[in-house]
Amino acid sequence: MGGLFSADGKLAQVLGKAADLVILNVLWIVCSIPVVTAGAAATAFYTVALKMIKNEESYVFRSFFQAFKENFKQATVVTLILLAVAAVLGCDFYVCTKMGLEKARPLFILFCVVAVFVYMGSCYMFPVMAFFENSTKKVFKNSFLMALAHLPFTILIAVISLLPWVFLFFGQFIAAAFFDLIAGFSIAGYINAHIFRRIFKRYIPE
Repeated sequence: MGGLFSADGKLAQVLGKAADLVILNVLWIVCSIPVVTAGAAATAFYTVALKMIKNEESYVFRSFFQAFKENFKQATVVTLILLAVAAVLGCDFYVCTKMGLEKARPLFILFCVVAVFVYMGSCYMFPVMAFFENSTKKVFKNSFLMALAHLPFTILIAVISLLPWVFLFFGQFIAAAFFDLIAGFSIAGYINAHIFRRIFKRYIPE
């Protein structure tokens, strides 16, 4: 019983990790508000989350902002490129609706496929930056290659990433918003971090 409630006991570890996830959630939300900084915030989040999985993390604030600063330039470039692609796809979908979905059905299907492909690749980009040292070009290349090479995991990651938003827009709004603000995004990200670590370990030379 003493071991359970001691500073190094299981309960203390679980509560400590839960507190870290709450802090990570708030940091990610606040640092993502300017939108263009969302990529740097996501990279910092995954840097800390991957350390937490290996029980290497003890100072969430310091590690988060250190990773945020170190990856800010590259992550922001990646974010701006993704925003530009999203804007182009948004315009494409808008044109399809103006043309009429019956007439534009082949184009609409094509744009949907492209959007899904881009989304799946983007799920990998910031974790890849958190785990590997890569040029921006290689971040894009490796992210899309991994997304395709590990498609079952990619689908799972994509679904988990959407869950906090699904709860927010299709669930009880106040309860879902409260949950997301406290820990919803970080729980989803932490689960994904476990999956990413399993994938990334295959690319580390023994």
